[in-house]
Amino acid sequence: MEGRPLRAVLVSRLRYLGDVVMTTPVLEVLRRGDPDLKLGYLAEYSHGRILAGHPLVDRLHLLGTRRRGADARRRGRTSGGLGFWDILRELRAERYDLAVDLFFNPRSSWLLRLAGARYRIGGTTGSRRHLFTHTVRPAVFPPEEQQALACAPGGLGEHLGRLAPLRHEQSGRSFLEYLREHFSGQILKPRLPRPSSLEGTAPAGLTDPYILLAPGATWTSKEWPQQQWRELALALPKELGLPVHVLQPPGRQDDFQPLGNEARLLPVMDLPEVTRVLAGAALLISVDGGIMHVAVGLGTPTVALFGPTDPALWFPYEKAGPYRVLATRPPCAPCSRHACEEFICLPDLPTSVVLAAARDLLTRSRADGP
Repeated sequence: MEGRPLRAVLVSRLRYLGDVVMTTPVLEVLRRGDPDLKLGYLAEYSHGRILAGHPLVDRLHLLGTRRRGADARRRGRTSGGLGFWDILRELRAERYDLAVDLFFNPRSSWLLRLAGARYRIGGTTGSRRHLFTHTVRPAVFPPEEQQALACAPGGLGEHLGRLAPLRHEQSGRSFLEYLREHFSGQILKPRLPRPSSLEGTAPAGLTDPYILLAPGATWTSKEWPQQQWRELALALPKELGLPVHVLQPPGRQDDFQPLGNEARLLPVMDLPEVTRVLAGAALLISVDGGIMHVAVGLGTPTVALFGPTDPALWFPYEKAGPYRVLATRPPCAPCSRHACEEFICLPDLPTSVVLAAARDLLTRSRADGP
């Protein structure tokens, strides 16, 4: 990418929560490459708020969230943020030199096309590719270029690889050469600022240390059976000596009421409250979902339970900190099905295995200290 040096860059991942968190290494690499670079971020309100106050985000643009189906009937069709034309005026006022689309859906593609950035990086498929000045598909990079992304394994590399058209201003090196030279041997991970305390926003009576369970997922195929959650909730206080609390997803409180017999069900909380509660936890045990990625970004020790999705792609964190992934990996996995009639992957994950992983991870994180 030739031309005048970049002074302001807009990064966009409209949704979802975990995906937004997974883009933070992109911000880290951009800022380390040029400490004076102005960084903006565009996301939907419901997911982008996780970046409020992030030290790498100079300007956060929050687009109104569009809800559909039962969620729209229950909570309204939009929530927070600005409408399309208002957010467009806000983006144009910032005069970004480069816009990077890490979502590549119709709304994000058109917003970035109309935002006035001289350069626009996006995906390679469909007619929307014509809205961008540069298109990139990291999955088809040759082996030597893939090796440059070794610092960002799995889905992290998919995001970071989108910056391949860039060139480092001071050294003149291509972006991938710059990565190979400055990040070789490192493992990047999501990073979120840790809230200072639980005071004022946490549910009454919640004092650390404690263990959190996050059993809810957007796909039923990602959920571990409730009976096993109940067995785990009973065993954890006896084995590890810490109280157990359960995070309930909005609109599904009735689904997890049986867990209330073995652990404390926390009230449904807004995202900033959830973030504070995650930051105060000694350990999180979670199915694959946004909460899991937020915990990793906060540095909270996390045991992740995987079924139909690929942990190598969506939980590439085990070498980067106190994180452990558990998956039975039957021949059909990963299938990425939202629902499954057979459903053998997660039910076949024994409670004893999860308990042992929790014990080991908590012991190691205590030994390592804060």
